Amino acid sequence: MTSVVFDVAVTAAGLAVLLAGGWLLVKAAARLSLAFGISPLIVGATVVALGTSAPELSVSMAAALEGSGGLAVGNAFGSNITNVLLVLGIASLIRPMDVHPSLLRWEMPVLGVATAAVILAGLSGMIGHVVGAALFVGLIIFVALSLLRHREKEVPHGGEEFTRARDPLSRWGIAREITLLLVGIGALALGSALTVEGSVGIAERVGLSDVAIGLTIVAIGTSLPEIVTTAVAAYHGEREIAVANVVGSNIFNLLGVLGLTATVSTLPIDSELYSFEVPVLAAATAALFLVAWTNRRIVRVEGIALIALFVIVLGIVLARGGL
Repeated sequence: MTSVVFDVAVTAAGLAVLLAGGWLLVKAAARLSLAFGISPLIVGATVVALGTSAPELSVSMAAALEGSGGLAVGNAFGSNITNVLLVLGIASLIRPMDVHPSLLRWEMPVLGVATAAVILAGLSGMIGHVVGAALFVGLIIFVALSLLRHREKEVPHGGEEFTRARDPLSRWGIAREITLLLVGIGALALGSALTVEGSVGIAERVGLSDVAIGLTIVAIGTSLPEIVTTAVAAYHGEREIAVANVVGSNIFNLLGVLGLTATVSTLPIDSELYSFEVPVLAAATAALFLVAWTNRRIVRVEGIALIALFVIVLGIVLARGGL
């Protein structure tokens, strides 16, 4: 009984830290993008996306180094599926999400190419060092070109944070916001770790199998930063950051998490993934394109549909995992 209480307390503490970290990250990112004349779109797709993808990177790297490359791959795939179906679904329920035209012209096509590249690379049964390095180089090129494409001379028009933060930041102000940004990223990583640890403890006590835990709790747990950050951004009216965070996080998961992890340790790709997880990954990415192109807006009805699909996928994963 005491152990269960401890697991619940750890989970609750993790969620609280996540909420605080998401709030700090969105606020600091909004202020910094204004100060440096960079659109909130690029900040969401790069800085915020990198920060919220930190748990996926740490979990995948640790798993690969310990000889559990399959967990690293499953975590990245599962996180991308969760980001599209659950994260965007929740955000659009809070507030309908506008999709910036530039996102449709650049970040989303890059996501499509990255998804196809990883799927094709996995057909060989592994992602080796050379392919991993190529994926990671692709991420660096994406970030560099994104900064060049979205650099703005005009002050960006964002949501409530931008409305409250139009005064130029001093050097001390910039240093403060960078510090808050780093604290927010650290809080997301810590909160995610605590929440996953507590949730896994609870799941083990109620009889979930190891496979089911890995494909559900770990994937959802490492996506909690995206869930919290995107929801906070949506609530505060930072719609560009909200949608760009999901798209950018998925790009980072494929090119950065899998790429860097495979560069360090070869990742085996189980052929069983192609019977369900890979098709779902492709379908989730296609669904993202579909809802984004529909009037360039993700409305509440579409959000409900995305969440419903996630529940169905979760049920199938639990059934396949031997619950």
